[in-house]
Amino acid sequence: MAYDGLFFRSLVNELSATLVGGKIDKIHQPEKDELLVLVRADAHNYKLKISADASLPYLSLSEEKKENPMQAPMFCMLLRKHLSGGRIMAIRQMGLERVIEVEIESRDELGELSTKILCIEIMGKHSNIILYQQSDLKILESIKRISSSMSRTRQIYPGIPYTPPPFDKKNLLTDLPTLEMLRAFEGLPHKYLVKEWQGFSPSSAQWLLFGTDLPSDLTLSDWHTDQLEKLISLLKDFQSKVIHNTYEHAMFYEDADQEKPYEVLCFVPNGIKGDPRVRNFDSAVRLTNSFFGSKDFSNRIDQKGAHMRKAVAQRLEKAYLKQSKLQEDFENAEHSHELKILGELILANLYRIEKGMSRVEVENYYVDPVETQVIDLDLRLSPSENAQRYFKKYNKAKTGQIEILKQLEETQSEVNYLEQVLTAIDNSSDTDTLDEIRSELADQGYLKRKVAAYKAKKMQLKYLQFVSSDGFEILVGKNNYQNDYLTLKLASNKDLWLHTKLIPGSHVIVRTNGEEVPEATLLEAALLAAYHSKGRMSGQVPIDYTLVKNVSKPSGAKPGMVIYQTNKTLYVTPEPGLIEKIKVK
Repeated sequence: MAYDGLFFRSLVNELSATLVGGKIDKIHQPEKDELLVLVRADAHNYKLKISADASLPYLSLSEEKKENPMQAPMFCMLLRKHLSGGRIMAIRQMGLERVIEVEIESRDELGELSTKILCIEIMGKHSNIILYQQSDLKILESIKRISSSMSRTRQIYPGIPYTPPPFDKKNLLTDLPTLEMLRAFEGLPHKYLVKEWQGFSPSSAQWLLFGTDLPSDLTLSDWHTDQLEKLISLLKDFQSKVIHNTYEHAMFYEDADQEKPYEVLCFVPNGIKGDPRVRNFDSAVRLTNSFFGSKDFSNRIDQKGAHMRKAVAQRLEKAYLKQSKLQEDFENAEHSHELKILGELILANLYRIEKGMSRVEVENYYVDPVETQVIDLDLRLSPSENAQRYFKKYNKAKTGQIEILKQLEETQSEVNYLEQVLTAIDNSSDTDTLDEIRSELADQGYLKRKVAAYKAKKMQLKYLQFVSSDGFEILVGKNNYQNDYLTLKLASNKDLWLHTKLIPGSHVIVRTNGEEVPEATLLEAALLAAYHSKGRMSGQVPIDYTLVKNVSKPSGAKPGMVIYQTNKTLYVTPEPGLIEKIKVK
């Protein structure tokens, strides 16, 4: 992806034109590696988003609304102390690298003006946000601290001078290659641009050469002089565009439907203008938001659910193992009746057994035909005591079998519950739902609670709401708290309840208002039940449905776990196209 230094120059130019001179009103840190800086400039409010997320670092002007933590992180509090009320004096890029400096003038504790630099380094997994003093370069704090144990070459922590990342490449803004430089490089031309010049990613270097008659598949040392001169001329023309900020912002898609973007550029390569897989933008900010917005949201959802998914998966694996061991013990216990037979055979042959014998051979008349049975004896016990020993083992095994059955039921209940939670996590598409799931897992003892005060918030349940083609309201729970609320509190006895048969999934309620549910509405509700379940990628998913009055929750059952009766079953295939046609309320 060409979100490189060249693209950053275009982005910085836009941010500078918009924000320089603006006043910083508020600073938030909604994620551990993300800042939202609210700036008032030219009678408008702007929100500068800075993400140092290792998997998707970027910055832009954003309009998204995010919930902030109840207590601001230390880095955020320090930024507020030093930058709140400050004025942005400049936004500049270091050469053509992805390092941005935001110069901010604010008053210190004594009321005197001082200048701080908010440095944004967008460098993949090494991305960072650093605040330092302009006067002595001393670092005040960073969103990620880098100690000597983490890096021998460059440390970042409070109290030491800020040193920029090492830049050993030439700057296209001030230089151009010579014939001698090009002839001396033993490699392909796009690799030369990436290795020797700031700002180029492998992708942008290749796209710059695309559509030209230059032999991009030959090493530069094999090029003719006229070809090398054409490359210099190409770079000179491109240099002029970069210097004068004459950009053409474009996003590339995998297909003509423009559904899956995979590339952004600050120029449109030769030969692809008008291609339906390319969409032009008039702004680097708009292009950045369009490309990164959905990806960033998806990444955050995945990251937020990853810890819970891992914890639940581990507990589920333990439950599977326990279930397997209990099943094995139960099968072994089923043979306990043989112990009773051995005791009875000993009693029937007391006249043949003497104390001190280690074994006895008797006829087993419990089988047909009669067979010889060898019984092991405890030579320390009398014959009758040996018989009682086998009866005790039998009674213990029989009692154990009842306990094993009880534990098997409990373990199966836990397996069903954990599979349900895992499905809810995998199907979650918003952070509120994940927060509710996390609170539920904390309530059930599977996770430690992070915020004790969250319980009050979880009652604001945001379940899904749809309207069927016949005008009936359809409600879908996104987690077990929502499932319980819809089925046990909100729904009336005359409403219709749907759930996937023997498959983890959401509770679905059709609000009937006492009316009979048309077949089209029943089918749409069944499609929603199948789609919001573990079977969403399957065909012919079985859906049980019954009236809410036939659904109940056993005493002590975990959230979302219910039993039902007098149900009917239908089969549906949850195709995305069919789901999209159901109207969202």
